[in-house]
Amino acid sequence: MTLTYVYCLVRSPRRPALRGVPEGVTGGEPVRLLDAGNGLWAVAASVPATEYNETALNGGLADLDWVGQRALAHEAVVEHFLGSPAVLPMQLFTLFASDERALQHMARDRRQIDRILLTIERQLEWGLRLTFDEHAVAAAAPAADASGAAYLSRKRDLLAAARNGRREALAAAEQLFAALAREASAARRRTDTEQIAPGSRVLLDAAFLVPARRSAGFRAALRRHAKGLGGTGVVVSLTGPWPPYNFITPLRKRTARTAGASRATKRAPAASRAAQRKRPVR
Repeated sequence: MTLTYVYCLVRSPRRPALRGVPEGVTGGEPVRLLDAGNGLWAVAASVPATEYNETALNGGLADLDWVGQRALAHEAVVEHFLGSPAVLPMQLFTLFASDERALQHMARDRRQIDRILLTIERQLEWGLRLTFDEHAVAAAAPAADASGAAYLSRKRDLLAAARNGRREALAAAEQLFAALAREASAARRRTDTEQIAPGSRVLLDAAFLVPARRSAGFRAALRRHAKGLGGTGVVVSLTGPWPPYNFITPLRKRTARTAGASRATKRAPAASRAAQRKRPVR
């Protein structure tokens, strides 16, 4: 017995090419397309029910390696279709009892699907993480000579930099976020300050929705604004482009309807984002 695993929905006037598409999740059959009509295609595959039913998911979700491997495979399949006019990625472990059930679900939600696809058409997501490097701030302080007075003075300077550095870095991070938000169609924080543990080096974790044709300009804007961060200790890390996962939340919550999927939806996104952060900017 098999289940239908849906990776993403693709809007394209032509049948999307499957040549070179990655293998997909462990145990799954080759990726195929389901024609949902009027230029909408579901990228799907059959997976064994014994490995992806409720019992199997409940056990697998407790193993981060198990989830992580499948998150990377899921992401690789979705990325294969990023060149299409619009790609709506499904959440990890979006499963249906059959192809027919998957198509029926898409038909019921077709109006909402079309509206979201129109919003994200020819748009890509970029991830920005800003962290604070207090050692860089210390290294930027003036060097002292060998005298005791100068040494003590430098120690006081370093202590003052440690106290003030993070506050200044947070202000710089806010300014950079605001500047990049103006370059994007939409911007969202993925981690707010209340969620960051005391002493955390993370200043900002954000996602930006950017038109594909303006991706080069977005990266150039980041480089331009980042030049002013010298000496603040702010470390910039840009990842992407990605499918617009962070800009389609309402549909994702409604789409994952299958045994065990409700629990998967709570854990899978974090595993997927963790896998993304290990990958270089493209």
